[in-house]
Amino acid sequence: MSQFKLGAIVSYAGILFNVIAGLLYTPWMVNSIGADDYALYTLALSVVNFFIMDFGLGNAISRYLSKYYAEGDSEKANYFLGLVYKVYFVLAVAILIVFLVIFFASDNLYANLGPIQLEKFKGIFLIVAGYSVFSFCFIPMGGILTANEQFVALNLCELARKVFTVALIVVALVVGLGVYSLVLVNAVVNVFVSLAKYRFVRKKTKARADLRYRNSSLVKEILGFSVWVTIVQICQRLIFAVMPSVIAMVSTSWEVALFGLAASLEGYVCTLASALDNMYMPKVTKVICGTSSESLEEVMIRFGRIQLYIIGFVDLCMFCFGGLFVSCWIGEDYLAIWICTSLILLPGLIELPQSVANTAIIAANEVKAKAVIFVVMSAANIVFGLLFAALFGAVGACASIFGAYCIRTFGLNIVYKKRFGIRLSFYFKQVYSRWMLPCLSLVGIGFFAGMLIHQSSWMTLLALVVLSATIYFAELWIFVFNVYEKNLVRSVVGIVRRKG
Repeated sequence: MSQFKLGAIVSYAGILFNVIAGLLYTPWMVNSIGADDYALYTLALSVVNFFIMDFGLGNAISRYLSKYYAEGDSEKANYFLGLVYKVYFVLAVAILIVFLVIFFASDNLYANLGPIQLEKFKGIFLIVAGYSVFSFCFIPMGGILTANEQFVALNLCELARKVFTVALIVVALVVGLGVYSLVLVNAVVNVFVSLAKYRFVRKKTKARADLRYRNSSLVKEILGFSVWVTIVQICQRLIFAVMPSVIAMVSTSWEVALFGLAASLEGYVCTLASALDNMYMPKVTKVICGTSSESLEEVMIRFGRIQLYIIGFVDLCMFCFGGLFVSCWIGEDYLAIWICTSLILLPGLIELPQSVANTAIIAANEVKAKAVIFVVMSAANIVFGLLFAALFGAVGACASIFGAYCIRTFGLNIVYKKRFGIRLSFYFKQVYSRWMLPCLSLVGIGFFAGMLIHQSSWMTLLALVVLSATIYFAELWIFVFNVYEKNLVRSVVGIVRRKG
């Protein structure tokens, strides 16, 4: 529990830093390198991120190691790691070959880009692809730390990644290094963090991969699990990673830049929502294995309520004050970002608080059903994305994502009910019913602010957020929090005070 609480504090600290720093330096970064270069940077990242996935092995590591450790079988865990390391090496070589093919075929793939833009894209892509392949080989480190419940070490690495990335990018742009400095900084920091995770694994865990071990049946079991998770990951990439390319095919680089900025805001919220995701696996695995006294429904409600309090506030603030925020943040020319971000955030009010059940799908090896849902989601997104992006640019692309996410959330809830016996009506009542009071209060503040405020300023926005946060938290404490949640707040405050 100490690791969980401290890990959560470090995780949220990293996210808070990342959000504040990102909001402060992103407009300056866009103005420094220009909207066109930012669009090329977004495009290169989206192409690389489409292929850089753990092919389900990251989830397999967390699942199988948590299972072996729950059963007290450390030897089998080390055998398993030996097999995983060898698979990762083979996949890294295959991904490198794919990137080389894309690099040499980029003249035909992105013919709409001008000659200067194309050459710059090639340089950016080459650097991003290089450090991404290197970091790919170290993906197992995160799963090992999670399975060993070393949440503090894992989240400290992520915090270091964010702090060093922001600090070095600021320095690079100040001295005028341009868009290439962004990718070089990411390369250096990612290599450093990957090596740091490996060091933590060696010092804080007993995980030692046995590379001599061979077991064809275990390999088949792992691949049987991973193939469905891989399908899920590919479908996820057919949402955000592929959308800049879709927009570039049917619209302009300006719309790509708008979408990239909206996606970055959505990424901040999803990072906030996923701060605790890695820490669920050991607990959920114990529930699935029957070694926990709690049911999955109880754990889902308990963590779902906490997630909703945080995600709900952020989403509602964007919905209510997003126009004012974008005007202050990057200018009224980018006002469409507010509409884009609101569209892709709203489905998360239902889906993100259900992350425990989503983790249970992996722990219980029910990923096939999830994969089917994601195939439908991604197919709908591609079809409607091509149509809507051609008509409405970035806003149309985000409308397509909104519809695809609604399909995903509806389908996953059916899985939760049929496979795990979750009483959905009971779950929604326990999680959402009392929360509607602070929700409506926040919407009311946003409605009257829109009627009364006609000039954008940071002071006005800050005053609205502080007022909303004060009323929101007061109503949560008085009308919504149960005894466990109040004690949790007191406990976390106490830890923060003791740790300084």
